Amino acid sequence: MPTPQKTEVVENLTKRIVDSTIAVSTDYSGMSVAETNELRKMLRAKDVEYVIVKNTLAYIAADSAEKSKLKDIISGPTGLVFGYGEVVDAVKTLTTFIKDTNSDITIRGALMGERALDIKEIEQLSRLPGKTELLTKLVGQLNGGIQGLVYILNSPINGLANVLQRHVEAEPVATEEPAEEAAEPVATEEPTEEAAEPVATEEPTEEKTE
Repeated sequence: MPTPQKTEVVENLTKRIVDSTIAVSTDYSGMSVAETNELRKMLRAKDVEYVIVKNTLAYIAADSAEKSKLKDIISGPTGLVFGYGEVVDAVKTLTTFIKDTNSDITIRGALMGERALDIKEIEQLSRLPGKTELLTKLVGQLNGGIQGLVYILNSPINGLANVLQRHVEAEPVATEEPAEEAAEPVATEEPTEEAAEPVATEEPTEEKTE
């Protein structure tokens, strides 16, 4: 029977998993205590938590939160990054820390909503603009008015990747308008017709032959 302490740990983990917009699994075995504290400090500024977990309790919490896919990326020494706001911010902060400090921490995978992400997808996500930056760009491109912005703002977290992909695919279509405008000079043939009028002025020649 689980001790009261373990029960509390599972309950806290379950709540974090349920409340988080993304959970990233890492192997922290190569990190020092100082590095771990520095990572926690950076993540906390973005409303992100870094929690060292005991795998057996994490498995129970994942099942309790109905996020069993999380168990697939928990193995060995595990620290879980829980993001509660923008998923891009959580991933960007983690990957930036790893690059800037040359830390030995490694990323195993992530769970965003119901979608499992591998390392390649996490890297791609870290290169995407944040929600604020994305919305700023969309304001200048959307022709559908405020309705389009409301759709983006209300999109569920687990559909973020699809929304961003549609935005990327739509960009080349918007760049075709200048080509249509450039084609307008082709229609300017009127000056040619006016220039042809002097050809009809042959009457004086016919009068001389008489």
